Amino acid sequence: MDASSIDRAPSPAPGGLAGPAPQSVAPAAAPAVVVAVPTYRRRAGLTRLLERLAGIRHPIAIIVADNDTREDGAADGLAVVAGLQRTGYPHPIEAIAVTERGIAQVRNALVARAIARPETRFIAMIDDDEWPEPNWIEALLAVQARCGAHVVGGPVRRAFEVPVAAYLADANNYAPGTRRSGPTDLVDATSNVLLDAELFRGMAPPWFDPSFALTGGEDKDLMIGLKLDGKRFAWADEACVNEEMPASRCSQTWAIQRAFSTGNSDMLVNIKRRPPGFTVLRESVKIVGALAVALLNLALFWNQARLFEGQRLAARVGGKIAALLGHRHLEYKTIHGR
Repeated sequence: MDASSIDRAPSPAPGGLAGPAPQSVAPAAAPAVVVAVPTYRRRAGLTRLLERLAGIRHPIAIIVADNDTREDGAADGLAVVAGLQRTGYPHPIEAIAVTERGIAQVRNALVARAIARPETRFIAMIDDDEWPEPNWIEALLAVQARCGAHVVGGPVRRAFEVPVAAYLADANNYAPGTRRSGPTDLVDATSNVLLDAELFRGMAPPWFDPSFALTGGEDKDLMIGLKLDGKRFAWADEACVNEEMPASRCSQTWAIQRAFSTGNSDMLVNIKRRPPGFTVLRESVKIVGALAVALLNLALFWNQARLFEGQRLAARVGGKIAALLGHRHLEYKTIHGR
């Protein structure tokens, strides 16, 4: 890809996008489904994902937003897309660079680029450490058509780089078939999701709150907002994607730290959105109850799996308490995977 084919997209600022949306380099008759991929220094993972997307039979266009804007032009996402363009990739594909660090900023740039195409009907989101099954898009679209949902989510099945104990695998994995396809109360993540593009056209940017840039939780914040606005959700259990769990995530220590991070971002979202039934007092009562259960697990059980569940629950509660005290845990300062 030469310099003219790489756009450097400024990140949206609160209250609006910074500058006009860059013009798409895809053909005028771009497919109605745009697959939006955020990436940051995961060349191997992104390459694997794009190779698997090449095998998707349904017509798609792909936008990769690279948050690594090194001055030497060695940003992995831009380089990977450039190589695929030179070799004749089967789907329209383009790369943009997002200059402001943060996952929310990257997702906002992807959405802005996707909806700049008037023909875009749906935006599918998948992460750069994941790869889909061949029927991924078709399965999401089938459930969307059947349910008329604004948001359709699907399962993420994790593949561990190194062997882990069964209780750790169970705590970090989803078994397809355990949840029925159809309408659901909420989809709270963007690691495997199909969104109606009109959702974003009807909302003022930034759609993903930049204050969640490094904490994570920007996706759940958006979804809670959509739910409060009366939007419909559905689940497509056949639309499975796989996620690599690198060695740095294959430990009990990481799982406990992730529980703290999740508790922290969940509470930050609730404090912001104030969903029905949420009050600080009511949440404090729940925290006390959860902490009591965690302490009982730690005090009464010597089984390693039960001890782990107690530690994980305590960490999640700790993350919530930290959020109530004003602390924001920056989960995405650390990069895992290649």
